[in-house]
Amino acid sequence: RSVGLCAQDAHVFDSTIRENLRLARPAATDADLCDALSRARLLDWVRALPEGLDTAVGEHGARLSGGQRQRLALARALLADFPVLVLDEPAEHLDLPTADALTADLLAATRGRATVLITHRLTGLEAVDEVLVLDAGRVVQRGPYAELAAEDGPLSRMLERERETVGAGV
Repeated sequence: RSVGLCAQDAHVFDSTIRENLRLARPAATDADLCDALSRARLLDWVRALPEGLDTAVGEHGARLSGGQRQRLALARALLADFPVLVLDEPAEHLDLPTADALTADLLAATRGRATVLITHRLTGLEAVDEVLVLDAGRVVQRGPYAELAAEDGPLSRMLERERETVGAGV
């Protein structure tokens, strides 16, 4: 159990928040659960629910928003305390402001552990130690974000396209 995955379509079971979290660590105390929820920025929302940790989330997390489902999956991964965490398109299918906020929260919550962020969205990459740009499965650019963004290359072109898209309101 060295590598944990927080996938774009993280599975949430038709159970309670508590039971979904305890899949990662069955002996976790409520304090452990609350710590993981806090780091995933979901604790205030859970505390505001009438049933709190015992709130049913519905089949595949149907009673949760996309962002809440992702944050619950992140809390579960943090609770498992994997040395390496892979975040695979964690903000996919979310509106841009929610996606950007979630990515920032994910990076903050995983600070201090080896984290691999797989994403097509470029917002938040300035917070990572190293960026690898892939094309057709091959690394075509590698280095610190600031360097890659400043030089003429694939990342700077992607950043320009993303700025144009966001500026056009797409």
